[in-house]
Amino acid sequence: MSHLPLKDIVVPERLRPVHQDWIEVLASSLDELGLKEPIVVREVKRGRSKQIELVAGAHRLAAAERLGWEEIPVSQVDASDLEAKLIEIDENLMRRELSPLDRALFLTARKGVHEEMYPDTKNGGDRGNQHTGGRQNDMMSFCQDAAERVGLSRRTIERAVAIAEKLSPDVIELVRDTGLAESGKELEALAKKEPAAQKAVLQTILAGDAKKVSEAEVLLSMKQSAAPVSEEEKAYRTMLASWNRLGRKRRRSFLDALGLEASDAVLDAKVKD
Repeated sequence: MSHLPLKDIVVPERLRPVHQDWIEVLASSLDELGLKEPIVVREVKRGRSKQIELVAGAHRLAAAERLGWEEIPVSQVDASDLEAKLIEIDENLMRRELSPLDRALFLTARKGVHEEMYPDTKNGGDRGNQHTGGRQNDMMSFCQDAAERVGLSRRTIERAVAIAEKLSPDVIELVRDTGLAESGKELEALAKKEPAAQKAVLQTILAGDAKKVSEAEVLLSMKQSAAPVSEEEKAYRTMLASWNRLGRKRRRSFLDALGLEASDAVLDAKVKD
C-alpha cells in the first residue's frame, strides 16, 4: 500500500452518485479513526499521457477531500476498463449501506460487464472451469457468478435485475427523490407498471399526496373517475342506456330510421358502457 496526493487522482464517471450525507459520516470516521481500507486506483493511458484514475472508493476520497487531506492510502491495480468497472461494482455490492435501488442498478451493470467479458454466456454457451481455463473458459452464468462473488442469493439477484431493467433513467432519477429507493417491495410494484404509469405514480408521491405505490394508484384512479365528461361522451352514454331500456318494437323503429337491418341478434343485443 502506498500514498498518493489527492490532486493527482482523476475521478471518472461513476455508476453510483456520491451522497453528501454518507461523505459526512465517513469524514467523521476518518477524522477519528483514520482510513483502514485504501481506495483502489489504476494507471491509465489517455492519449499521449498517463493518469491515475479512481477505481473504487469515491466516498472515501470525497471524505478525505472534505477533511483537507493532501494524501490518501491507495491500492493500485492493473485492470482494463471492464475489469475496473467490475471492481467498482463488486466493492459497492458488498457494502451494507447500499440501497435496494442502487443494488439493483449495480447488479444490472454487473450483468452487462459479465456479458461483455464472457459473451458466450449471454447466449447460453457451454460453461467452462473457472479455475483451469482463465477468462476464456469462464462461462459461468451471471447469476451464479454474482451470487458467489457478492454473497447474494440467485433469486435476490434475479429480482433486482428485473427491477432495474424495467425502470428508465428518468424514472430512476425521480425514484431517488422518494422513499421508494429504500424499499425493494415498492420498487417491484413500480417496475410492474408501464413507463407512463410509473411517472404518474412518482409525481403523485413527490407531490406529497402518497408514500406508497398502492396509495398513489388509488389516488390516480379516483382522479381519473372524477375527470370531467364531455357533452358528446354524455350523449353517447345516454344513447347506450336508452337502447338497453327499449323494447324490440322501438329498437326496430330506431334501426329502420337509420336504414339498418333489424336482425333478431341485433334486436336482442345488450350493450355495455
